[in-house]
Amino acid sequence: MTDHPPRPGASRGRWQSFNVWITRIEMAIGAVSLLIILTMVFLQALQRYFPGDGFAWTGELARFALIWLTFAAAGVLVSNNGHIALEIMDSVRNQNVVRWVQVFALTVVAATGVGLAVEAVNLIDSQQIIKSPVLRVPMSFVYIPVLIGVISMSIRAVIAAVLVAKNGPMLTEYDSDEGPEVLA
Repeated sequence: MTDHPPRPGASRGRWQSFNVWITRIEMAIGAVSLLIILTMVFLQALQRYFPGDGFAWTGELARFALIWLTFAAAGVLVSNNGHIALEIMDSVRNQNVVRWVQVFALTVVAATGVGLAVEAVNLIDSQQIIKSPVLRVPMSFVYIPVLIGVISMSIRAVIAAVLVAKNGPMLTEYDSDEGPEVLA
């Protein structure tokens, strides 16, 4: 029996498999959050045409879903090179400069995510007593998805920084018909 050396993309393949599942989960959370927002806003508009008081909880739930949508999508954007970035640096001819600028940017994103995670933990801990005005949900429950989202964002940014440092910069090629296509 001979030992085969690991092929160059083996570690990257495991990351991509893991990334696909996490992305599906986060996109599902984002889709449900978006559906909640659309439904609640539709209900708010519909309530204007009926006599009597409307449902006060629709606005509150829509606001919470917007928060969850924002932080659930943050990790996906980092993995797909869809986060805010200085794409002007991608046009520099020296690929080593592009590589290290991207590593630095991803490191800043990861550090920001860690800071946000610390603050989310503090909010979860300190907001247990406070309940939302209408639904009476403990505010600490509202911040749990935020914590999960920023942890995902941080982990994805660290992994992406390591992959960029190891394999070279992530390049984005724009196709006029189908939008940006990430090349990694």
